[in-house]
Amino acid sequence: MIARVLRLARKLSLRELVRNPRSELSRVLDWMGRRLQRAARTAAQGADPALPLWLREEMLAQAMLEPDLLGDHGTPDRFAYYRVPFLVKPGEVYRRVVEAVGLAPCSHVMIVPWLVRGGADRGALLHLRAWVEAVSAERVVLLLTEPAQSTWLDRVPAGVRIARFGEIAAELASEDRVRLLTRLLIQMQPAVVHNINSPVGWEAIEGFGLALRQHSRLFASLFCDDHDPNGVPVGHARRYLRSCHAHLTRVFCDNTVYPEIWARDLGVDRHLFEVVKFPYERYIDEKRGPFVLSESGRVLWAGRFDGQKRPDILLAVARRLPNVAFDVHGVMDVGSPHPAVEQLRSLPNVAFRPAFSNFEDIVSDAHVALLFTTAWEGLPTLLLDASAAGVPIVAPAVGGIPDLIDPDWLVQDPENVDAFTERLRQLLADPELREARRRNQYHALKGRDWQAFTAAVKAVEYYLSGPDGIVPNQQQGNAT
Repeated sequence: MIARVLRLARKLSLRELVRNPRSELSRVLDWMGRRLQRAARTAAQGADPALPLWLREEMLAQAMLEPDLLGDHGTPDRFAYYRVPFLVKPGEVYRRVVEAVGLAPCSHVMIVPWLVRGGADRGALLHLRAWVEAVSAERVVLLLTEPAQSTWLDRVPAGVRIARFGEIAAELASEDRVRLLTRLLIQMQPAVVHNINSPVGWEAIEGFGLALRQHSRLFASLFCDDHDPNGVPVGHARRYLRSCHAHLTRVFCDNTVYPEIWARDLGVDRHLFEVVKFPYERYIDEKRGPFVLSESGRVLWAGRFDGQKRPDILLAVARRLPNVAFDVHGVMDVGSPHPAVEQLRSLPNVAFRPAFSNFEDIVSDAHVALLFTTAWEGLPTLLLDASAAGVPIVAPAVGGIPDLIDPDWLVQDPENVDAFTERLRQLLADPELREARRRNQYHALKGRDWQAFTAAVKAVEYYLSGPDGIVPNQQQGNAT
């Protein structure tokens, strides 16, 4: 107000106003008129396209009462115009997701990033099978939250509804995908939501867990920590447990080691974790004869060609045993192979073999051992396969591997190439040791059958709700 008065005072001459008020007022009004005309011409030329025409006309009409609307240059360009965005894309994507899920009610929803070869994916299939037996397949929904090819979809129990959420919502920003998933779960109101390694699922629980658990019990599966290049533990547990644990009813883990680590390091109640052993049903014949090699011993290696699985340790061991043949079955699902892979290809005692679907398809009587190199683990299901196939295992004592294999036999330091090499030499030289290791591993599979697994998950409160999907009306949150 003071600025407007001063601006008008500069135009008005007090002496002339007293001497000839009509003439002076006429002069000022003429000045204002010229200013309005200049503004109208500027607007007509489209010099201010940010403002819509109706708003420019309104400002010009009101400038007689409020000169500051036009500023010193007679235009409204001093003002910014914000158009409220009208976004229909999230709604269109949501409609397509609902079409993929279907309108039939569901009681159980599993959220995974994808379904490919891997221990976590194997665990997802086991939980899906348990759900189908408890509540029937038509009440189970599987959501794939990443736009990646899922090569194990043919293993999903028949009748389970599969929605490729990640492909449908790929064009949305990350935060929009999280909100879309949250809205979908709130609308569906399943009795159980189980997240296995999906970042979108974790973000939904972290941001909207209180809303989600009004109608659903929230579960998750965690297996182990990853490590960054500096050796610092990272992964879903480190990123989300502290912010999400209050919303979770239970966290499943396949080994006894990491629940203790996370409870200690993250301050999360140990009772939140439920250790459930993965079942294994393809047992070897316990009456099988002594382990006699059909030819000079070969060593088997199978895994991903990435930093976790340490192909560089395999390379170092193969160089120290030049007279031993190594059969290498490696895959690379994401990213670039480890630099050691090219060097492995140049070794004359290393044979690269194709990928496989079943472990027993790649094992022969010539294999003296499975060399399992890794930097960190939960409990790899590959070791269950090797134990069932009767192949002695040489592995490091990391993660949950001591749950299956005698700690005294394991290599204590995953970097110790000498120890890996020595274990293989012992197996090559001693058939009685090979037989002892085989039988020890076989007996460790006892109690890992399907009945034990289903009994374990049935004992978890609320996890296998009845087909009506009703959650008991009790306090949500951690069930201790």
